[in-house]
Amino acid sequence: MSTVTGAAFFDVDETLITVKSMFAFLRFWLAENGDDGSEYARLTGEIQQRAAAGAPREEVNRHYYRAYRGVAAEALSAAGQRWFAEFSAGGAVYYADAVERLRAHRDSGHATVLLSGSFRAAVAPVAAAVGADHVITTTPVVDEDGVLTGEVWRPMIGTAKAAAVTDFLREHGIDHQHSYGYGDHASDLPFLKAVARPGYRGDDAVLAAHGTGWIHLTDRVGASVGDPGRLLSDQEVLSVW
Repeated sequence: MSTVTGAAFFDVDETLITVKSMFAFLRFWLAENGDDGSEYARLTGEIQQRAAAGAPREEVNRHYYRAYRGVAAEALSAAGQRWFAEFSAGGAVYYADAVERLRAHRDSGHATVLLSGSFRAAVAPVAAAVGADHVITTTPVVDEDGVLTGEVWRPMIGTAKAAAVTDFLREHGIDHQHSYGYGDHASDLPFLKAVARPGYRGDDAVLAAHGTGWIHLTDRVGASVGDPGRLLSDQEVLSVW
């Protein structure tokens, strides 16, 4: 039986994959259920207004999940598989450096953990594709009939990610000195500071200010897990986002 010698934690959206899975999935889910784009625009408009008004990211995250009130958890999980299959066929799927790091950690005997404010319905297919060992996400509250109430137990954002890292290391008996983390946004800073060896992708000013000596992943984009990837042109970048 192999021994876990360390742990590597990866943010998912725009660190490992090139889209925000919550919104890419929401668009897909609504379209499957007959939306012509107007409901998606309404819901995302509400979220953007809350964010612009200064609402904490945790509150914005909670608001997002209210869109699924009354939906069966099994239906969302099945839709997540369909969404990711469609997304994966589109070309620019992964940030190649992050995928290579994840695979290298796994090959070195490290536990690989995906940390995300998104939910398992959208993240589980990503984890399966890249071969991640564990998934820690925002978890919607489900009633006794397996139906989402619209609330969540705890948004997996900011300090919640840091707490998840600390808990995981303790529960698995992993030395902090053998912990690694990768993110892309200022909200990832708490969990990146909770690991011994942090890294980041992108040009977030907060991470750049703290990231002296940190690993800085490139923006190479790959179409598949084994694709070495390439940098996109400005025109292609617009199509990805």
